[in-house]
Amino acid sequence: MTSADIIARIKKQPIGFACLLICLLCGGWLYYRSGDIDQQQQTYEAKSAEAANFSSNVALAKNLPEQVAELQATTKELDGRLVREGQLAVNLQYFYKLEAENEVKLLDVRQNPRPRSAKASYVGIPYNVNVQGPYKNVMAFLQRLEKGRHLCRINTANFTKSAGGDAGATVITLSLSLELLGQP
Repeated sequence: MTSADIIARIKKQPIGFACLLICLLCGGWLYYRSGDIDQQQQTYEAKSAEAANFSSNVALAKNLPEQVAELQATTKELDGRLVREGQLAVNLQYFYKLEAENEVKLLDVRQNPRPRSAKASYVGIPYNVNVQGPYKNVMAFLQRLEKGRHLCRINTANFTKSAGGDAGATVITLSLSLELLGQP
């Protein structure tokens, strides 16, 4: 079979030849693309995960303005409950107010130096507090301290029985090591 015979057959059946040529081109293209199947599968999975993430974000964003407003209100409330490390007089006045409200005797109150650590927006400001009074009043002081205006973490609490006081009331001394949440 010579090239003249091949050209004669092509001219005799041009549609069949065009179909054969298209089949050969498609087969070559499929063979070439078959090496990329794994890579294309990974790309597809990555795009699917990204689309699912976008869909989830859109679905969860419906209540976003209300949630942001709620967070801002909570942050504002929290900021109102913080103590400032540099405002020693205001901070100590809190303890004196608790002393007067609970009818206990404040023996000692000291703001301790805060350990210098990493810069943080909120820190625990350490205090040592010693109060004395009847058991009921000391426990009321402790409860007011825990549930009071400022956020408090009590590290240690030591109760000791004191000498003196009324015959019917037991006088105790409470020594506290605590931290109030504040800003440096």
